[in-house]
Amino acid sequence: MKKKEVTAGDYLFSLTVCLFIWKFVAMGISSPVLPCPETVLRALTGAMQGATFWNNFFISAWRVVASIILAWSLAFPLGMIIGFNRRLNRIFAPVIFMTYPVPKIVLLPIILLFFGIGDLSKIILITMILFFQILLAVRDGVKAIDTKYIDSLKSLGASDLDIIKEIVIPSALPHSFTALRISTGTAISVLFFVESFATTSGLGYMIMDAWAKAMYVDIFVYIIAMAMLGIILYEIIDLLEKKICAWNLQTDSPLTTPSGLTTYLKMIKFSHTIFALPFALASVVLAYKYTTIDPADIFWIITAMIGARSAAMGFNRLADAAIDKKNPRTAAREIPSGTMTGRDAVIFILVSAIIFVFSAGMLSMLCLWLCLPVLFMLFFYSFTKRFTWLCHLILGLAIGMVPMAVWVALTGEMPWRIGVLGLALLTYIAGFDILYACQDVGFDRDQGLYSIPARFGIKPALVISAALHLATLSCLVGLFWIFDLNAIYLGLTGIIGLLLIVEHWLVTPDDLSRIPIAFFHVNSIISVLILVSILAGSLAG
Repeated sequence: MKKKEVTAGDYLFSLTVCLFIWKFVAMGISSPVLPCPETVLRALTGAMQGATFWNNFFISAWRVVASIILAWSLAFPLGMIIGFNRRLNRIFAPVIFMTYPVPKIVLLPIILLFFGIGDLSKIILITMILFFQILLAVRDGVKAIDTKYIDSLKSLGASDLDIIKEIVIPSALPHSFTALRISTGTAISVLFFVESFATTSGLGYMIMDAWAKAMYVDIFVYIIAMAMLGIILYEIIDLLEKKICAWNLQTDSPLTTPSGLTTYLKMIKFSHTIFALPFALASVVLAYKYTTIDPADIFWIITAMIGARSAAMGFNRLADAAIDKKNPRTAAREIPSGTMTGRDAVIFILVSAIIFVFSAGMLSMLCLWLCLPVLFMLFFYSFTKRFTWLCHLILGLAIGMVPMAVWVALTGEMPWRIGVLGLALLTYIAGFDILYACQDVGFDRDQGLYSIPARFGIKPALVISAALHLATLSCLVGLFWIFDLNAIYLGLTGIIGLLLIVEHWLVTPDDLSRIPIAFFHVNSIISVLILVSILAGSLAG
């Protein structure tokens, strides 16, 4: 039995789609009954910092976990025995068929009368409902065992106890876990119902209390909390099945299973986000001089930044997969090597793009409309090296939009002065992309691909890269006067200039082996230092 893994990416995709739909429905309805997701998420974050939330969360968790354990402990052995023994099955089957269809939830008033209004009555009702689901699944699983396995063991002199141990229990356990996973949703639903009556604690009570007070945001906060509880229980049961029933789980081929989060992050070189993210945050710092900034906006800006870059890098890897497979330097990348399938990459790109679009929508309607042409520009770059050696500048332009986009998100305007920071980013990115392309001069020429090194040669390409980085430094110096920064900024900018000199000193036409050091290590320091310099220059200015 093959079991398809649910990855973190699957959860992220589902969550993103739900939030996306929720946002647009809330905007369309425009009613306090359905608050926007960002409002609820902010309230949820605040609630999770208090004891009330966690007290009620753990009370509900105790009730449902105790019920699940009790139901399984009773139903598993009984279902196994009834399924294995035909005589007992004939005796108990009519009883099961008569009692199973009865809606146990209607017995709540009677259970409350017998066992009081404490936790015991709630646990008993949830246990009764789950008991029959597990019992029938286990019994049917045992009944389905092929008799040839039992006969084979009997021919070797096995006793009934041996058969139960070697055949019945291994066959029954997977069915019990399937029933448990299905029962998780049922348990959470019944939990809400039982916590709606005669109690002053639990997530269900908090939902009904908020409903009675017309506190609509709190209603959704505790609905999300119940969903979190259900997901956690489902994943725990899934993990237990993997540990206990390992023999029953056949995984798909590594080439067809959804890739793990680490593989996705390696594919897009997630650590390289550090090159452009400081420029986005630097734009936030500069905008703070001119407008009030909501901390939630910073969160959505970072989320949009990560989503956009991930989508762009994923698309680039997918578009260049055939080319990368031919290049010895890139053949080991995830898609060309078969570590990740094209389908996995497409899903990742879609998830990342949705995160970007949703985050833009969280910032403003203007950002939502503008994000689509931005996304097109990011995807368009991946094809440019097929027809123009200006591809490095187009990459710089695509990423250089970041500071302006952040400014628009925070102020709704785009003055010329923030364009100077964007130009600094454009020339900075284009400059070190030219350095990086020097590694593939021979390959690019053989394959008919375009780049400045392939078009003009390595030595002229290094000169062009240096000129672009000189323009970067000039733009950064210009920010000193444009935004009225202080001498600390100017001093740190001087250090950035020295690091750019070091970067070009490391790479020579005769020795390209140190490009990785210049590309990642030196550039990482420069990017972070740009943010630090603007932050220090603004705060002390």
